[in-house]
Amino acid sequence: MKIQLKQFDVLQSTNVTAVAFAKDGAPEGTVIVAERQNGGRGRRNRVWDSPLGGLWFTVILRPHIDPQYVAQVTLLAGVAVAQALRQIYQTDEITIKWPNDLLLRGKKVCGILSEMQLDENGAIDYAIVGIGINVALNPEDLKGIAASLNASFNKNYTCGYVLDNILREFDFLYQQWLIKGANIVISLWKKLNCTLGKQVLVKDNDEVIFSGEVISIDETGAIIVRSKEGELQSFDFGEISIR
Repeated sequence: MKIQLKQFDVLQSTNVTAVAFAKDGAPEGTVIVAERQNGGRGRRNRVWDSPLGGLWFTVILRPHIDPQYVAQVTLLAGVAVAQALRQIYQTDEITIKWPNDLLLRGKKVCGILSEMQLDENGAIDYAIVGIGINVALNPEDLKGIAASLNASFNKNYTCGYVLDNILREFDFLYQQWLIKGANIVISLWKKLNCTLGKQVLVKDNDEVIFSGEVISIDETGAIIVRSKEGELQSFDFGEISIR
């Protein structure tokens, strides 16, 4: 995958801009990067604060896969970012929380939001993966619910340096995934996650719809949860609260 960076000072959202580029035919590997976003969005259109000091970018992909497996792209991105950050900051404390967050000692340091568009034949036209990382934010601005990587590890890495390392890891893993399939991503995700084996509340629109232990994740990216009564349910939507 040939990486082509498109850098901006301020955007409403790197995902919004990436969609526009993708619709105009931008090739796979196009990466939209902004120093700031003034309308960044997370899951369910939550506002994602995106000031200077954070790394905000979106990757355009055009994978030739069955659309039912496109959620693996989010897992892949989580693995690539986690592995790159662990190497940069020389730590094993960065973990992946299903479906799309990276945590450092329980505090959020990264969010991932993927989107997909099908063509008229039902095949994937493009997928975009938006990633936001708290690289050099002021910890006082994070209100204790998130963490800043540089501050946490007493480092002074630039967003550009972190981006280069992540894209290198992302590209390598993406190529492996296209050749070898889901197993390579799922196996790495299992090693890096903080979700399997945990008691969780599964929420949809902030309403608890199920509770139990996360016992597995399937090849579509869905988690399998077992209730205390032994009932098994699969979830490829919603959020979880780890108890």
